[in-house]
Amino acid sequence: MPDQTSDKKDHPPTLLEVLFNAIDTVARRVSDVMPLGRGIRDAMSSHHTGIIDWTSVRQIAIATLEMSGDKPAPASQKLVDQYQVMLRAANREVAKETGLKEQGLPERVDVFSQPDWVDANIVTFRFLFDPISDKYAAVMSEAGRDGHGMNRFASGMLTVQVGVIIGYLARNVLGQFDLSLPEPHAGGKLYIVEPNVKRIEQQMGMDPTEFRQWIVLHEATHSFEFSASPWLRGYLVDSMREYLASIDWRGMSSPDFFKKMRQQQKQQPDEDDALKAGGLISIVSTPVQRRILAKIQATMSVLEGFSNHVMDMTGSRLLETYPEMKERFDRRRDNKSAAEKLFQRLIGLNLKMDQYRIGQQFVDFVVAHEDIQFMNKVWESPTTMPTMEELRQPELWIARIKLPRIG
Repeated sequence: MPDQTSDKKDHPPTLLEVLFNAIDTVARRVSDVMPLGRGIRDAMSSHHTGIIDWTSVRQIAIATLEMSGDKPAPASQKLVDQYQVMLRAANREVAKETGLKEQGLPERVDVFSQPDWVDANIVTFRFLFDPISDKYAAVMSEAGRDGHGMNRFASGMLTVQVGVIIGYLARNVLGQFDLSLPEPHAGGKLYIVEPNVKRIEQQMGMDPTEFRQWIVLHEATHSFEFSASPWLRGYLVDSMREYLASIDWRGMSSPDFFKKMRQQQKQQPDEDDALKAGGLISIVSTPVQRRILAKIQATMSVLEGFSNHVMDMTGSRLLETYPEMKERFDRRRDNKSAAEKLFQRLIGLNLKMDQYRIGQQFVDFVVAHEDIQFMNKVWESPTTMPTMEELRQPELWIARIKLPRIG
């Protein structure tokens, strides 16, 4: 007993170790009664060398899905074939509306189950995170005892967060244009998560065919955006990896880490700041990181805003029930429970909603004051992408793009 007391005096636990022990205690209590608890405990006690335990990520994501109690039936071949017809119709309409060329687009729609979507997106998450695992392991090794506690805490928390996010999204994502980041030669892919589409269609009383065509139309527009700008894929990948590599893992092990985090948040009054999205992944704020995130946020806002603008123009022409669908979706978003809104904020989904709003206001303004061909200049290069300031004041972007090019 005396030796243990002396050891505690010589090596008091860090704040992060205290938090880890609390989380581990909770996980132990729930691990015997629910798969999610077992997944969390496995993640927090894992001794893998990478930054994230991907086996635990999948376990947590699937367990998060299972908590809903849904047991969706697989999509029929007839429905899968209908999606392919919808994709061809969407491509024709988007090309007509935007003037962008139909080249390098996905040739089919992959109709997914929820676990299918989990597996496809874990591949993308790994592609982004794994390159910084060696740096992370080296930093933790240099940190000695504190590094060991930080390794378990930060790695465990990131594993849990990514697993819960993927599981949550797998039950809520309707469609996705996937850039196929690990396999650029394979081209982009278009996914529909049919169990989610069917559930929302029934909950909201949508026309089954038009609702699915609407979703395909949105994702097809994203495929046109990336096809029109071959530089865009690498630009986003490099920006995201640059951000992840800039995280100060050593600083996160400091006992006053959370105090500094609160001070940083008070110094960021801008509601459009990407760091306001929350979550452990974006928890450390430096001037460099804020610049990187602002660049990513501006680009994603254009992508989402352009797609929504095209949907408004094309959907009203192609789909009889489009105004009704749009109104119902807007109302559904506004009527989410306080708990769901809080969770979405914590994992960064509130930022996604802002991207739709800010981005579409920008695109609507540019098209109204110029035309869609002028708007398409945004796809020419990284320098023609608007800044966050220009997104909020589109006239600044228009004036800049009209300036004579040098060289």
